[in-house]
Amino acid sequence: MKELALTMNGSPIPVPSGIPSGGFGTSGIGIIQVALTILFVLADVAALAFVIFAGIQWTMSGGDKQKIQSARNRLIYSIVGLIVISASFFIIQIVSTLIFGGGGNGGGGGGGRGRFWF
Repeated sequence: MKELALTMNGSPIPVPSGIPSGGFGTSGIGIIQVALTILFVLADVAALAFVIFAGIQWTMSGGDKQKIQSARNRLIYSIVGLIVISASFFIIQIVSTLIFGGGGNGGGGGGGRGRFWF
């Protein structure tokens, strides 16, 4: 349902000009879409930067067990962060598809994408 239409005896009632329609509208959904896209991209870049930093830290440890353990922990937490980011992205895709509808054929091959796909 894109808009609410009022009718009287089958004929539509026109909306007077100058009256704000209010509501969330498509511009609000677009803002949320852009904000979530930017958030996911920044989170992915940060997690990948931590993976790279952990690899450099591991390489530069020089055999020191404490530095190796620190690098290993950083690498594990970075990978867990990437998994959490990916899982949250796909959960949002599923929820947005259920709420806003998939559009397209709903089958395989990417036809039934939700609102927040890139």
